[in-house]
Amino acid sequence: MLQKTRGIVLRSLKYGDTGMITTIYTEAFGRMAFIMQGIHGRKSSVKGNLLKQLFLLEMEVDYKQGRELQRVKELKNISPFGSIPFGIAKSSQALFLSELLEKVLREEESRPELFEFLFRSIQMLDLLEDGISNYSLIFLMQLTRFLGFGPTNNYSASNQYFDMIAGKFVLSPPAHFWFLKGRESLAVAQIIGISYHNSPDFKPDKGLRNILLDFAIEYYGLHLGNKLNLKSVEILHEILH
Repeated sequence: MLQKTRGIVLRSLKYGDTGMITTIYTEAFGRMAFIMQGIHGRKSSVKGNLLKQLFLLEMEVDYKQGRELQRVKELKNISPFGSIPFGIAKSSQALFLSELLEKVLREEESRPELFEFLFRSIQMLDLLEDGISNYSLIFLMQLTRFLGFGPTNNYSASNQYFDMIAGKFVLSPPAHFWFLKGRESLAVAQIIGISYHNSPDFKPDKGLRNILLDFAIEYYGLHLGNKLNLKSVEILHEILH
């Protein structure tokens, strides 16, 4: 069955001399793996240069339910990047996003609201001019709402401890190790409350951004039940300190 859908490239692996196996998060089917052969030929309708991480595609898919590797009849880039590939601050965050999403997006089912959030967020990374260093933190926090463990922003003069397991701010330190206090807890409340558009308003002390990045990844691991072990985090530590 031929069906059109939008897609976001998560990962591509070489297959043979002229092929590629590509993991794509699609609007119509959720996460899918596709086998694409002969992608370097002149007459191929699927070009290998369109299978780079986070590329935003329009696809015509030859979909068969239950098939492990789906096939693509045609695809095109519908939102070419103007800045992501050309600057280290954005390209490193794009690498981080693709690695994160490849690990956390597991369902083979359509979730249009989640897809739209991801699609628009990637476009926003390409468009952002100010507050770029805060992008990944905002993205991580907003994505939690779609994954079912979005934190409650109930920070106050009395609730100054962020309980990572409960996903909310509490009156006193919880009886476990996974909580934040002081400036880190306040910063989490600030990140919960901002969007990409007012990203420049968040100006953390030196080193705090990396602490928050590590917190967010640990928070994901706790709620997903699986430590993420993202290799690209070290690159972000160097770039976004």
